[in-house]
Amino acid sequence: MCNNSVDLEDRIDRIEEIWTKASYSYVEEGMAYNIIKVYKLYEKLGFKDFKEYCLKRVKKTVWRVEHIIKAAQTTWNLLLNGFEELPSNVSQAYALYEPTKKKDNDYDIETAWQDILHRCEEENTAITAGLIEKTVSPEKKKRGSRVKLPEDVMAKLREEAEAKGQDPDDLAADIIKEYFAVEHDSGPDTETAAEPEPINNLKVPVSKTPETKTWEEDLEALVQERYANENNYGTTTDSSAVPEVFHPEGDISPGDKGQVRRPPT
Repeated sequence: MCNNSVDLEDRIDRIEEIWTKASYSYVEEGMAYNIIKVYKLYEKLGFKDFKEYCLKRVKKTVWRVEHIIKAAQTTWNLLLNGFEELPSNVSQAYALYEPTKKKDNDYDIETAWQDILHRCEEENTAITAGLIEKTVSPEKKKRGSRVKLPEDVMAKLREEAEAKGQDPDDLAADIIKEYFAVEHDSGPDTETAAEPEPINNLKVPVSKTPETKTWEEDLEALVQERYANENNYGTTTDSSAVPEVFHPEGDISPGDKGQVRRPPT
């Protein structure tokens, strides 16, 4: 094809046809996958399900194959609706399709694609997957960084995301946010309980009844009498020399009942 430059000018249409076909080859690829899936042709090849077929035959995850299928169907429908300019790769087509996964919305792919074409023409800018996503899914936040996960973990994440109708990246972000929220709520309490104040420092106001006041006066008199005896005799008397006022059980000695009153209860 490139041996003669003169021939290249005559074959420019053919050359452009090659790259154009290559750009939209994902449509044929996705349609082929869908035929195998819908008609269960993978069983003819000895595979138990479509997932196993994708992994062992196609060498792609079923999540990736499903993406290609949805992208192909989206572009094919645009073609049937008369659009000549179409999404040029899987990422663009799937970004255009993604809002349809949300329930109870009036999103229309054809209208959205027409708006994107007008916007790119007015702003003289190229069509990209990021621009499509920003236009049809403005609520989605721009992703900053990516985390590499083991393939088995990523496969489970994709399956769960597909079941929930979410993007795997968004589901992973939700899981991580929930994890940190739980960790923060269940952390150790930063407030330290106040230590109990020593009993000696506790000052509890007690209203003294006449009976209580009289008992305290009797007790004070006994104490003063004890010290007076020690000072007068200059010796230490043993406990038997001091009149027993209270028995261990709390009763009062018979000989003292007339002078000492029972403490109030």
